[in-house]
Amino acid sequence: MLDHVHIRLLAYHVIRLEPPFWHFPTRYSSFWRFYCNDANGAWIEHAGQHYTLEQGRLYFIPAKVPFSTNLLQSVGHLYVHFDMLGLPYQMQQENFTSPICLPARPTLEEAVCTLRAELEQQKLDLFLQLRIKAILYEALLLYLQNLTDEQIQRYLLQSETIEPILPALQYIEAHLEDTLSNAILAQLCHMTPDYFIRCFRLSMGRTPVQYIQEQRVKQAEQQLLMTNQSIEQIAAASGFGSRYYFTRIFTRHIGVSPAAYRKGLCGV
Repeated sequence: MLDHVHIRLLAYHVIRLEPPFWHFPTRYSSFWRFYCNDANGAWIEHAGQHYTLEQGRLYFIPAKVPFSTNLLQSVGHLYVHFDMLGLPYQMQQENFTSPICLPARPTLEEAVCTLRAELEQQKLDLFLQLRIKAILYEALLLYLQNLTDEQIQRYLLQSETIEPILPALQYIEAHLEDTLSNAILAQLCHMTPDYFIRCFRLSMGRTPVQYIQEQRVKQAEQQLLMTNQSIEQIAAASGFGSRYYFTRIFTRHIGVSPAAYRKGLCGV
């Protein structure tokens, strides 16, 4: 089952992009992006391929997909940043490795137009986040409907391998600033450390240590974009021992240093 797949919203805005802003070299993020522009004039590039952001069309940029951005003229830019949690690793590796232009779906595009108007008016609405999540889930479903029955069955089987390690995943998410050993995580899952590491790698496609480091970088990236905390504070809150170590690991994962990332406004 895919009961543990869920979306966590990070940021959502409508802004006006003006040249020469939004002309960024190759970058990538640990979170997903959802884009919809109200006019032509912007595009992104990935692996030598040009993706025109057409007026009113809907786009996903999955996490860790490198891309560059370009802008010729003023456009109204709706963007949503979010985490997609719990997707089977194999599904991510096979289906979310490049920017995605979603198939046309008038009802979904109309819902996004309504959302744009609400965001432009800065309406405080108790249910706004629910509507945004509903749009994202429907957009994801629209894309995944092209999967074959064989792929669906394979991903469902893989999703079942996550169940035994869910206690560890939940603990990691809540304790990133703490020391996280394989022994502690294995105990939470009622496994020996060696067996836990094998199960974790099978389910997540990487070791617990690698996964924890990715999650720490993800949390730090979000804090760089969405808070005024110092880099030293973010390093400590994300479980890195020092600013130097944090900068080294962050640069390895994201491609630029934490200071350059924050200064470059890479989050739009």
